[in-house]
Amino acid sequence: MASVLYLTDTRYGQRAWEHPSALHRCYHYADGLLAGTQNSNNRNNAVVVPMERVSAQMLKGFEHVVFHRPSYNRRFSHALNCCMQTSVNIHADYDDLVFQPEHARHSPLYINGNRDIAKIRIQFEQNLRAAKCFSRFLVSTRFLQSQLAALFPQANITVLPNSLPRLFHTSASDAAKSKMITIGYFPGSSGHGEDLKSINSALSAVIGKNVRLLVVGRIRKDDYHGLANVIHIPFTRYNNYLELLSLVDVSIAPLVENIFNQSKSAVKLIESVAMGTPIIATEHQDMRDHNNELSTLVIDHRDWQAVLVDKIESIRQESVKHGFSEKAQELARRFSVNSRLPILLEHLECPA
Repeated sequence: MASVLYLTDTRYGQRAWEHPSALHRCYHYADGLLAGTQNSNNRNNAVVVPMERVSAQMLKGFEHVVFHRPSYNRRFSHALNCCMQTSVNIHADYDDLVFQPEHARHSPLYINGNRDIAKIRIQFEQNLRAAKCFSRFLVSTRFLQSQLAALFPQANITVLPNSLPRLFHTSASDAAKSKMITIGYFPGSSGHGEDLKSINSALSAVIGKNVRLLVVGRIRKDDYHGLANVIHIPFTRYNNYLELLSLVDVSIAPLVENIFNQSKSAVKLIESVAMGTPIIATEHQDMRDHNNELSTLVIDHRDWQAVLVDKIESIRQESVKHGFSEKAQELARRFSVNSRLPILLEHLECPA
């Protein structure tokens, strides 16, 4: 049995599930743990709460506490002190390269002009200070594992990939073929504007009367400035986002080439192919780790236009839209939270 308390510290407070990282790293796994049983009398327990709500009394019901993207502040100090008053095992969970101040200039917050470099560096220093309080880590990618291991060579660092939610469902059937081809771009946050802009010239070459771009996410109009046929939905709930993802002909996941993006998860690839939607993505380690027959990885950024042209031509030649339902179902099983749970449980069972 595993009893796990996930602590979040996002601007959403008690609605932390609206934070994409908290959704994937905490809620999906908490739900998977609650649904999983080792035998009929031995159930897992998992709860997600905002960090400021934790107390030593609350912790008595849990064996493990997972701090989601911890940063050293007043709330973290209070929560850590509560843990020290009990016998719980503490873990830190990271899904971005946010604990190395020397790489602050590669942060999307700086690249997209959302925050001053000095403030980002201070934030990364506080993240590093918090990380030093742990000897057990969960990370989303092998690249992040290598970066943490360089800082903490004696630490227990487990790669727990991002996954699909337990109740994820693939498309039931193929949609009718349309003359209009839709390319979908689904950034998880406002920090991906420069990623889209990096391939705007490639998109300009293919978007036109019968090809459009659907952008779903909080990015600025300037990030797709000059593109002729764009539909922008600034925000949608996760289930609606997945439905939209299933309706596009191909999704894209471009990334500016830097060390921050090398650490990124392939979660957009996972979600896309599991919905039966092929994806074109910038190659990096986690993309390679999740590569499959519905994904096309772009090694050289200069090749984006050629890859887009080839994909659009192949879509035009298809008799039905997608036609990948069986493949999608197999990929959904492969990337499901249920398939990842043994990794989490093994990590929790290892001695501190």
